[in-house]
Amino acid sequence: MNPETRRHLHQGIAGRAAEETSKWLRRADLQIEFARAFIAIQSAERAPEWSVLVDRAAAHLEALDHSGGVLALSGAVKEAESLMAPIGRAAKEFRIHCVGHGHIDMNWMWSWPETVATTHDTFASVLSLMDQYPELTYSQSQASVYELTERYYPHLFEQIQTRVREGRWEVTAAHWVEGEKNLASGESICRHLLYTRDYFQRKFGLKPEDVPVDWEPDTFGHAATVPTILAQGAVKYYYSCRTGGGFEHAVVGDPRPRLFYWQAPDGARVLVNRESTWYNSYVNIGDNIALPMVDFTRETQLHDWLNIYGIGNHGGGPTRKEVDYLMSLREWPIYPEILFSTSTKYFQAVEAEVATAEVQLPILDHELNFEFTGCYTSQSAIKRGNRFGENYLEEAETLAALASRLVGCVYPTESLREAWLKVLFNQFHDILPGSGVRETREHAQALFQEVGAITGAIKRTAGGLIAARVNTLALLPDTPAAREERQLVDAGSVNTPFVAGTGIGAGESGYSQANGGGRRFLPFVVYNPCTWERSERVSVALYDTDLDPARIVALDDSGTAHPALFPTRGSDWGHEKITVAFDATGVPALGYRTFLLCEGAATPSEATVQATAGDWFETPYLRFRVDRFRSGLLDLIDKRTGAVLASPESPIGMWQYITERPRGMTAWALGEEIDAPVRLRSTGFQVLGAARNQGTSAPIGSGTTGYRIESHLEVPGTHSTVRVTMMISALEPRIDFSAEIDWREIGDAKRGIPGLIIRFPFQLSDVEARYEIPFGSVVRDLNNGEEVPALRYAHLAGKAPTAVGSSVSEGVTLLQDCKYGHSLKGSELGLRIVRSSFDPDHAPEVARSSVRYSLTLHDTPATPAALTRLGAAWNHPLLIAPAALQNGTAPTTDGWVRVTSENVVLTAFKMAEDGSGIVIRLAELNGMEGDAEVEIASELAAGLSKATLRDLMERNVEGAVSWDGATLRVPMKPHGLTTVRLR
Repeated sequence: MNPETRRHLHQGIAGRAAEETSKWLRRADLQIEFARAFIAIQSAERAPEWSVLVDRAAAHLEALDHSGGVLALSGAVKEAESLMAPIGRAAKEFRIHCVGHGHIDMNWMWSWPETVATTHDTFASVLSLMDQYPELTYSQSQASVYELTERYYPHLFEQIQTRVREGRWEVTAAHWVEGEKNLASGESICRHLLYTRDYFQRKFGLKPEDVPVDWEPDTFGHAATVPTILAQGAVKYYYSCRTGGGFEHAVVGDPRPRLFYWQAPDGARVLVNRESTWYNSYVNIGDNIALPMVDFTRETQLHDWLNIYGIGNHGGGPTRKEVDYLMSLREWPIYPEILFSTSTKYFQAVEAEVATAEVQLPILDHELNFEFTGCYTSQSAIKRGNRFGENYLEEAETLAALASRLVGCVYPTESLREAWLKVLFNQFHDILPGSGVRETREHAQALFQEVGAITGAIKRTAGGLIAARVNTLALLPDTPAAREERQLVDAGSVNTPFVAGTGIGAGESGYSQANGGGRRFLPFVVYNPCTWERSERVSVALYDTDLDPARIVALDDSGTAHPALFPTRGSDWGHEKITVAFDATGVPALGYRTFLLCEGAATPSEATVQATAGDWFETPYLRFRVDRFRSGLLDLIDKRTGAVLASPESPIGMWQYITERPRGMTAWALGEEIDAPVRLRSTGFQVLGAARNQGTSAPIGSGTTGYRIESHLEVPGTHSTVRVTMMISALEPRIDFSAEIDWREIGDAKRGIPGLIIRFPFQLSDVEARYEIPFGSVVRDLNNGEEVPALRYAHLAGKAPTAVGSSVSEGVTLLQDCKYGHSLKGSELGLRIVRSSFDPDHAPEVARSSVRYSLTLHDTPATPAALTRLGAAWNHPLLIAPAALQNGTAPTTDGWVRVTSENVVLTAFKMAEDGSGIVIRLAELNGMEGDAEVEIASELAAGLSKATLRDLMERNVEGAVSWDGATLRVPMKPHGLTTVRLR
């Protein structure tokens, strides 16, 4: 015999015998192992009898004479199975739903091209296996991977469409990506559902109800309000894994069962399957997959269990070995029924048994946190891009809707959708949390820049069209200079737009601060994107003007001349520039007020800020002292209550340099602080806003409407610096800050993780801490310095001492425009600004960045709705649109939409996706039941005769709503979310 043939036959026969032996031995061992576990959950009457059967079967196998070979072994196993037949009949009443899956991380440890290739290879493998195994099923989440397959590999996409129609490929994509559920805004989560549902309806013919599962196995925690949003997006079921307690972090609320109802504050529920065996497999052939089912049955008393298999993270999906193994399990008589199934079929089976058998599943009514708390601050540039992207989009679609209704501008539905999808993609659970590599960060930043360009163009176009209607000439005073300016207008010798300052500032607002207007009279339309009246300080740049900075005022329609504050001279690309600030008061709800910048005498104001020796400042509401040598407030007193909130030993708002001890996975996990924090020290301190005695530096005069304080801070022992600007006004009981950070620190395993944190050690007792979450807020009792997520605000309420020894109730709110990680230690609130994690991205923070933050004091209890309005206003500054000097049909001040219900906040104002009217979304935040009232101006409401309730996909839902052409009255559940279309 040919030697090669001999070797081939020997290896084949010997290998087959060994394989057969292993197969029968595994079959025997796993069935007996399962049977013993299965007996443990039987009744006291049945268990002893069945235990005897298992012992007999085991003894029969122990007595086997190995000389009989594979044939004898197989016979013995079958005989043992026969002895256990009653157990097998009962076991077949239980079902294991085997769902193939391939977890695909978006740009986690690789670049976007690799994500595209990973998706292709995974899907091509699955489709090939489906051709070979007619019973194989597969489930895949994330609309983004379907969209990229359609774009780059259309031939695969067509095959997927076929398998979806057959019911073998299950779409589990309710969201564009498996996204972050603590750091994304509520409106973002709504758009995940809106755009994903629309995509699968168009491409696969799947209605929202055909995709009832939200597949989120790897999401790093889940906000308490998520079920409210999901329920209105036709999601009934939630598949998850990380539900709190990961990486030694605190667990909020009750222990997590394997199956439970998750209930939001408004009562909405989803059925959650908490994965207990993980969502990825790595070809662990031989695992006894029925044992976890026994534990599940013991806990739930249910007969169906979900088994997810398939290689993931970098894709892969089911393997041939896994499929063959699962198919072999179906032949075992002492084993549950093995089904190639889908997650939807599993949830439906569970739901049916719960209903018919009256099984009582646990109900959890709190957030499912915490997981990787370092991810609330890692990769700060991505987090800033996310917040700005969300803000820009809300502003853009609101302005575009107004322009569409008021001037007939075409609503940019497709452009807005494109921008939203870029923001939503970056909310993937390894992108927004900051646990990706350099390529992840670079791709995310590119997407965010495109969002800024799209939304900036929309805001510039819509805002310009609205401003072009305003009769700005009505603001011209009756002076010789104004009459001369009017003649120039009539002669067409003014109003050259956008010549100076072109494009400047677009990175911060989404559109530029360029201006034209008149020669000595420059109108600006100040737009308020919120649905309540606002008075705030704004800043404008005046280009190529010979106006005297000391005499510039901002005239409003009441004749008040607001003083221009902090005038500074500079230049931009060959143009001279004067930058001034002024208080834009009384800007109507979702409307505008026009101000005319010109020379004049400021109207005296009773509400002023006083500055006295020792760096003390006093507003109508507050009295405080600034630390000029380092940072923070040495003293802070609420004049209305007498509350003393600061002490010189622990200044409020002090910047500290800290170093964490690395503990592995530095992007994900916070380490303990090495040594004591180091306070930053000042290398420069300047107060702007009033004349000062050159010898003593004491302020001269009786007060001003505002001060600006600039502190230049250095980080000891480093090359990093921070410039902090404090804005003091008489408008509100509030102090505003902005900081420009030049950060040059890189962490490593030897040095640790350097970072910056701002600490606010308030003198408060009996502290209650409230944090904003998507469409709501949550009170947390963690006060040992644990890092927790919050969106736009963190609020503390408690008892504060007074100078006379008593105590009073006081509240304080910290607002910020791009940070998420907060901590509370006793009554000291912390806001982490930057941390130089070094894996998987070795240097993510070396850059110049900025942050705006603010402190507001409350002399009466602040409601969640009021706090949400504070956060929204801080994140949506008044927008400045330069206007021409012109005769217009619109008044110089106007407002279009106002929510009059104090407990309700408008979260969206947009045109319907199908162009059929205006869509308004409202959130109830104080836990009150009743009607929300929204007043809409007649000009905007013209032709809108019908109001209907809608879901998040903008489909009709049952329920009454009242609309009389001027006031919309919408029934609201406590903590509820309601969407209305006016048609």
